[in-house]
Amino acid sequence: MAKLIKEQPVVLIMAGGKGERFWPRSRTNSPKQLQKVYSSKTLLRETIDRALTITSMDRIFIGTNANLKQEILKKDPKFPANNFIIEPEGKNTAPIIALSALYFQKKFGNPNLVVLSADAFIDPIKEFTNTIKQALYETEHGMVLLGIKPNRPEIGYGYISAGKATEAGFLVKGFFEKPDYKTALKYIKKKNFYWNPGIFIFRVETILEEFQKHSPNILQPLASRFPFKNFGDLKTAFALLPSEAIDTAIMEKSTKIRMVEASFQWDDVGSWLSLERILPENQGNHHQGKEVFYHKAKGNISSVQKDLIAFLGVQDLIVVEEPDVLFVASRASINDIKSMLASIRKNKVLQKYLD
Repeated sequence: MAKLIKEQPVVLIMAGGKGERFWPRSRTNSPKQLQKVYSSKTLLRETIDRALTITSMDRIFIGTNANLKQEILKKDPKFPANNFIIEPEGKNTAPIIALSALYFQKKFGNPNLVVLSADAFIDPIKEFTNTIKQALYETEHGMVLLGIKPNRPEIGYGYISAGKATEAGFLVKGFFEKPDYKTALKYIKKKNFYWNPGIFIFRVETILEEFQKHSPNILQPLASRFPFKNFGDLKTAFALLPSEAIDTAIMEKSTKIRMVEASFQWDDVGSWLSLERILPENQGNHHQGKEVFYHKAKGNISSVQKDLIAFLGVQDLIVVEEPDVLFVASRASINDIKSMLASIRKNKVLQKYLD
């Protein structure tokens, strides 16, 4: 067992995504992370409460855009209004992490930084806390990411292969992009292969050094103008940056990367299909809401507001109810939801249901 780090880390919660695959619950102006998907709390509030088990509220920050900042404060008015890292435009994860690291260096010095997504399911919380505490020890030797032991051949996640054991984890041997199903079957048979959940832990100075070494085209436009005089200066700098994920900008290039195996259940809550892995099963179906009744029905997923929803002789349906939209899809076609939304966007009468 590795020794524990006493210093409280800074936490950056990434909350700028659109969450289109969770339409109609998720909309442009109030996306998935601001919605209640699997509990009585929004996904973002679930993440904040999770972060509070490893640090204090004054060291938790949310990375998002200016419009969503206002929506977040409406839904969570107790969150500190100054604890936001605002990106002028969405450019994947690397630019906002670089910007955040510069800000945290100025404000806190060289703290440990834990990067979380705002829309994951993690259970139990106690195991999350314990895993992060172990990962914090490894930051004395480099950057750290968590690894999730696969329990199915998932084609929607990237994979990590673990190498030589360290005191609290492993050296990272390699990264593998989202595979096809045949390849995923091979991956889950390997004892050293893990899902990459996108949870990163590192010292601020370490990540800035790695940006300088591997992606100076992201760091330099920001660092040369930091601290920014106004939002316009930040917008000008951001326009110069490429849109790139932290995985390809830094992690896959670095030789200072370690992995700690997570001891908790994790799901990226990427689409409505995720609910069958999170919600309790009822005769082969999964439901969120009030009363539900099934008769010769199986494989259905529902999230509705009516007092009762009854399924008769149907299977593999997804039913989602919002005050202004009722969405019904087959499981087989749910991956086409973005294509459907693009078509709705072109309809001037219907596009209001996307915002």
